Amino acid sequence: MAGLSFRRRGGGLGGNRVEASFLSMGMIRFSRFALWFVLAAGFVAAAEMPGLKVGDDAPDFTLTSGTGEQVSLAGLRESGPVVLVFVRSADWCPYCRQQLQDLESNRTAIEATGARLVGLSYDGAATQARAVVRLGLTYPLLADPDSKVIEAFGILNREARGKAAGVPHPAIFIVDADGMIQAKLMEDGYRDRPSHDVILAVLADID
Repeated sequence: MAGLSFRRRGGGLGGNRVEASFLSMGMIRFSRFALWFVLAAGFVAAAEMPGLKVGDDAPDFTLTSGTGEQVSLAGLRESGPVVLVFVRSADWCPYCRQQLQDLESNRTAIEATGARLVGLSYDGAATQARAVVRLGLTYPLLADPDSKVIEAFGILNREARGKAAGVPHPAIFIVDADGMIQAKLMEDGYRDRPSHDVILAVLADID
């Protein structure tokens, strides 16, 4: 079992800085795109990301989706890897709404890899129901109004106040069929988010 962590600093491929970790059985393999991405963007080792780490077991959960279904991580994992996207709010955060819609636009490509795509925020089920319609989402958008899952993954933003109290640090975890975290993607701050191209590159390079 091998692991790799790196951080992109300044410029390059959009955003200010992205931290990512990958884990695969045996040997890390990078596609042509991913290898170019790493070399061109100047990645360096990074271990200070908040939250669970690559190689950790993802805590199971069952949450209500915006369409009223009860969705569990264990159930999602039955068909393959899960791309679990934590956003601050599908309601009032424009960066989150943009990210969720970008993922919807690229959902077919992501799910063609065998992965399941799911979003999650601290918003309640009624808010998620409105967001699903407003944003035109066809993948599950889960409600974690008590931030219990957010906290279990270790990404609760404890500095957030007011209506933002309870939000996560935006993050993407890729969880394999056995429940292990295979990859973790984060940007500095909350305005920039890992692109769908990065997600696809990671999915192509993990077992």
